[in-house]
Amino acid sequence: MIRLAREDDWPAILEVHRAAFGPEDVPRIASELHARADLYVPGHVMNTWNRIEETGKRVLQLSPLGVLPSHQRQGHGSELVRASLDAVRAAGEPLLLVEGAPAYYSRFGFLRADELGLLPPPEALYDWAFQVAVLDQGAVLPQGRVVYSAPFRH
Repeated sequence: MIRLAREDDWPAILEVHRAAFGPEDVPRIASELHARADLYVPGHVMNTWNRIEETGKRVLQLSPLGVLPSHQRQGHGSELVRASLDAVRAAGEPLLLVEGAPAYYSRFGFLRADELGLLPPPEALYDWAFQVAVLDQGAVLPQGRVVYSAPFRH
């Protein structure tokens, strides 16, 4: 079951990110992006607003995404990615960014963002891992360097 997070989900959401990534950055980012929060949650995903440096245009990024290690490789992450894509498409956004393994995200239609004129932020670890899924083939996509929201820049 995939649904929108409720306030009482946040302790479990943060535990997913701690277990998946360790106690530091990703749980802190998720906490700063939302804050707070007993229920068993095997995974969690957020879509975070970033902006294009040159124009200030807002663009969404799929991040953070985490699945408890005991529930990985069972399709939970894939379902969260699909739900994220569907939600962003339903909101009328033309694209969704992600920084992650191309071998994983290419299955969902993500491709190198720089090939479409969306340059990775300085904090991105690898240019080739910064990707975009085009959700509206007729849309004019923004061009320029992406700037992560503040929690990602620490």
